[in-house]
Amino acid sequence: MTILVTKWKWGFSTRDMAVPILSLLGADGSRQQIQLGRDRLIIGTDPQSQVILVGEGISRHHALILATETGYQVVDLGSASGTFLNGTKLQPRTPVVLKAGDRLKIGDFEAIFDPDGRATTALPGTVVMGAASTPILQVATPHWLQEFPLLKEELILGRDPKADIILDHPFVSFHHAKLVRSGDHYKIIDLGSKNGLHWRGTTISEHILAPGDVIHVGESLRLTYLLMPATQVVEQTRPLQLRDRQQVRIGRDPSNDMVLDHPVVSRFHARLYLQEGQWYLVDLESANGTFVNNRRLEPRKPVVLPTGALVRIGPYSSVFTPDETIVPHNDSGNLRLDAIHLSKTTAKGAKLLQDISLSILPREFVAIVGGSGAGKSTLLDALSGFRPATRGTVLVNGYDLYRSFGTYRTQIGYVPQDDIIHRELTVAQALDYAARLRLPADFTDQERQEQVNQVLAELELTAQRHVLVKELSGGQRKRVSIGVELLTRPSLFFLDEATSGLDPGTETQMMRLLRQLADQGRTILLITHATKNVMLCDLVVFLARGGHLAYFGPPDQALSYFDVQDFDEIYLKIESEPNPALWQQRYCQSHLYQTYVVERQRPLNVDTEATRQVQPQRQKATIPRVAPWRQWWILIQRNLAILRQDRAALILMLSLAPILAALDFVLWKPTILDPDQGDAGQAFTMAFVTVLIAVMVGSLATMREIVKELEIYRRERMVGLGLWPYIFSKLGPAVVLALYQAAIFLGMKFLAIHLSLGIGAIAGLYLTLFLVTFGGMVMGLLVSALSPTQTVAPLLTILFLVPQITFAGAIIPLKDLGPVGNWISDVTLTRWSYANVVSLLGFGQDVAQDPCWQQPKSLREKLSPEALAQCPCFGENLFRRCRFPGVRKEYHPAVDEPEPPQPAEPGDPPALPKSVLEFNQAYRDRVEAYNQQVKDYQRAMDRWQDQFALWKEQRGRAIASGEALIDRFWSLQGQTFNANVTANQLRLGGIIALMLGLVGVFQKRKDVL
Repeated sequence: MTILVTKWKWGFSTRDMAVPILSLLGADGSRQQIQLGRDRLIIGTDPQSQVILVGEGISRHHALILATETGYQVVDLGSASGTFLNGTKLQPRTPVVLKAGDRLKIGDFEAIFDPDGRATTALPGTVVMGAASTPILQVATPHWLQEFPLLKEELILGRDPKADIILDHPFVSFHHAKLVRSGDHYKIIDLGSKNGLHWRGTTISEHILAPGDVIHVGESLRLTYLLMPATQVVEQTRPLQLRDRQQVRIGRDPSNDMVLDHPVVSRFHARLYLQEGQWYLVDLESANGTFVNNRRLEPRKPVVLPTGALVRIGPYSSVFTPDETIVPHNDSGNLRLDAIHLSKTTAKGAKLLQDISLSILPREFVAIVGGSGAGKSTLLDALSGFRPATRGTVLVNGYDLYRSFGTYRTQIGYVPQDDIIHRELTVAQALDYAARLRLPADFTDQERQEQVNQVLAELELTAQRHVLVKELSGGQRKRVSIGVELLTRPSLFFLDEATSGLDPGTETQMMRLLRQLADQGRTILLITHATKNVMLCDLVVFLARGGHLAYFGPPDQALSYFDVQDFDEIYLKIESEPNPALWQQRYCQSHLYQTYVVERQRPLNVDTEATRQVQPQRQKATIPRVAPWRQWWILIQRNLAILRQDRAALILMLSLAPILAALDFVLWKPTILDPDQGDAGQAFTMAFVTVLIAVMVGSLATMREIVKELEIYRRERMVGLGLWPYIFSKLGPAVVLALYQAAIFLGMKFLAIHLSLGIGAIAGLYLTLFLVTFGGMVMGLLVSALSPTQTVAPLLTILFLVPQITFAGAIIPLKDLGPVGNWISDVTLTRWSYANVVSLLGFGQDVAQDPCWQQPKSLREKLSPEALAQCPCFGENLFRRCRFPGVRKEYHPAVDEPEPPQPAEPGDPPALPKSVLEFNQAYRDRVEAYNQQVKDYQRAMDRWQDQFALWKEQRGRAIASGEALIDRFWSLQGQTFNANVTANQLRLGGIIALMLGLVGVFQKRKDVL
C-alpha cells in the first residue's frame, strides 16, 4: 500500500515550540506525519476530509480528532468497521482523551499520537493515504468541483441521500447510474435516468471508463474518470499569528518560519520584522520579487505593512489582518480566468476581436477552435496578457491581469507553435539549461535535477532523457517544450497549436497528456485545428471570421448547437455565413451563454461598462533579478554544448578557414611581393581578398545564429532573460572562432607566400585579421537580428556584403566614390582592414616614405639631382633601393650603365703654309689626314648619338615604367601604403561596437513583452 500525500507547505516552522503530531502508518510501511492544529480533523473517505484514507473498511466520515482546552480527543463517527484505540474499540460518538503514544487503528491504517512532537517534518494540511493509482470520479459543474475516491466494487450515483456518490443537482436522477468495477477500471451503467449519460456527443447506456474519459449529464454536469497519481501535491494553508514574534522569515528553505515550497520562491525570499510597534516587510533580493498590493518591493528596502495589505510571493497570497495575523492562500492549481468584453483593434483600425466574454474555472481544459483569420492567436495572447486587448478586462481570480501582470507572470506558462528547445541538446540538457535560466539561482544542482526528473516522469520522458531532441518524434518534442514550462509549476497554461503537424495517434496522446495536466491542477487553453479529441476538453471556444465568438460551452453540446454530425462540419458552417457577427448574436441569446458566461461572471461584481473602456497600459512585466553574468555564463555553456553535439556544423566551421586559406597556394605565387618577380596588382588583390574572405566567413557563420532560435529567445525573454547577456553569449564562441580563423589565415599566408616580417608586423596582421573576422561575425548577428525568418538571412547577408566589396577602396578608388560613397566606406570593415594588411605587409611603405612621392607630379620632374638622390623609389634609385612588388621587372641594364663616351674631336686643322713653297706634298698629306680624322669623327659622332639616344631611351623608359607602375597604385591606393594601423584597428573596434548596438536595437524589437 502506498501513501499518497496532498502536501500543503505554506506552513510555519515551530522549531522552538512543541506541536502535537499524528503519525500515520500504512500497511505497506509507508509513513506520514500530520501537524495537529486547533481545528477539527476529520478522517474518512469523503473528499472534504482533512485526512482521506483509501481502503476497505473505512467509512465516509470515520473518525474525528478534536482539540480541547486540555488536549486532544478522538471520536468515532459511527463508522461501519469501528475505530480502535490501543486495541479497544471505541464507542460511537463518545470522545476519548488522547495520551502520548496512543495508537489508533482505522481499517488497515495505524496512527500514533505524539503531543510533544516537533513539526519539522509534519504537514499541516490534507493527507490522502491509500493504494497507488486510486480511481477518482471528478464531478464538476460551472460553479463547483468535487472528487470522489472509488473504493467499492459497485457504487450508486444519484440524488438519493443513501447513494455512494450523492449529487444534489437538477439534472441528476434519484438513482442515475452505477459504477461497477471491471478489471483495473470501472464501468458506468445508466439506470434509466431522465437526462442520460453522454460520451463524446452520443448517448450511452454503459461504457468502460478509461483514465481521462469525460461523461456529461445534461448541459452543465461533467463526470471525469481519473487515476490518482502516486504522488499528488496540492496545498492548503492556515493563519499565522504574529503576536509574540519579532520577525518571520519567508522562503523556500525549510529553516524559514514560513515555508513556501514552490520553485519560483527563493530560498530566503523575504522577511517580516517588528520595529517600534510597526510590522515591516523587506524583500531579500529574491529572484521573482515580493509584491504588496500588486506593487513589487525594491530589494533590501523595508516598507511598512499596512493593515489589510495583500502580500504576494509567487503563487502564494496572504492578507495582513488587524489582529496581526497572516491569512495565507495558495493559488497554485486554483486559478480562474475571466475575460470580459475583450476587443482588439489594430493601429490601422482593423478589428481582430469583437467584444468577447469568457469564464474558465480552475482545472478546466479549453480548446480554442476556428478558421484562418478568426483571431485564435489574438485571443490567446489577450487572455495570457502577453499582447493585451485594446478594450475589456482579463481577470485572474478576480484581479485585473493587465494591471497586475508582473504579479502573475510566474504563474503563466506559454508554449508557442514552434518548439522552444534546441534540437542539438538531449532532453535532459534542454530541461536542465531551461531550469538554470528560470529557477532562482539559489537552487542547488541536486534540487534542479529533482525538478528536471519530476518533469520527465510527469511527461513520461524518463527513458528519453539522454536522447537528442532532434531524434525525438514530433509529439515527444512537443512534450519537452511543455516540460520547459512545467519546471516552474505554472497554474495557467497557454498552448498555441501544440498538436499541429502531429499524426492522429500522437495527437490523441498529446490531448490526453493535456487533459491529465489539467486534472493535476492547471487551467489550460489550447489553440487547435484537430477536433478528433476535442471531447477530452471541458469547454471549447469556436471563433468566427473577424474575431466573433460563435460558441463557448461543452464540446458534446456543440454538435447539437450547430446542428451538425461532425466537428469538421462546424468549420464549414461558420465560414459559410457571410456575416460572422450573426454567430455571436445567436450565441449571446442562447442558454449556453447564460450558463457559461453570465452565471459564471455574476459573482465577480465587475462594472460591465467600465470593462468596455480602453485598457490602460499593461503593468510592466517584472523581470526576475538574475545576475547578467550568470545568465551569460549559462548561455555560453549551452551554446558550447550545442556546438559540441552538432558535429557536422562544428566540423564545417573548423574546416572552413583552412579550406579557404589553402586557396593562397593556388591563387598567388610565392614571390608575389618580390620586387624582381612580384606583381603589384596581384599583391593588392591578395590583400583585399584576404580581408573579404575573413568578413564573409565570419558573417556566414553567424547569419542565422539569432533568428533560428527566435521562439526560444522570445519565450526566455518572457521569463527574465536579459537582452545583453543573450547577445554577448553569442559573442563568446565568436571570439574563440575568430581567434582560430585569424591564426589559420595568417599561418597559411606565411606558408604560401614569401614574407619577411618583424614581430610587430605579425602581431598587427593577426589583430587586424581577428578584428575583421570578428567584425564579420557581428555583422552576421546584425543580419540575424534584422531577419524575420531564416530564409531572409542569406539575402540580407548579400546586401551587407556588397558594400564591403564596392566601398573598400580596393576596386573603386576612394576619390571616385563621392561624399555618400565615402561616408559608407567609413563604416565598412574592409576599408580599414584592407589598408592595414597592405601597410603591414610592407610592400608600399618605402614609397609612402619617399619624399619625392610626397610632391605633386608637376614638381617631381623639376627636382634637383641632390633631391633625387634622397628618393629610394624615384629616378635611378628606383631599381636599387625600392621594394615595390614587381618594380624590377621594368629594369634595363642601361639604368646602371654609364653614359656612352663622346668621341674626341679632331682638333684644329693644319695651319696654312706661310709661303707657296710650303704647299708641298707633306702639307697636302697633313690636310688629307685631318680631313680623314674629321670624317672619322663625324662617323663616330653619328654612332655615339645613336648609342646615347638608345641609352637615354632605355634608361628613361625603364625609370619611367617603374615610376608609372608605382604612380598607378600610389594615385589609387596611396592611403593604404603606410596606414595608421592602430588608428584603423580602433576604427574597426568602433564599427563593431556600432553594429553590436544595432543588434541590441533590432533584437529588442522582437520582444513580446
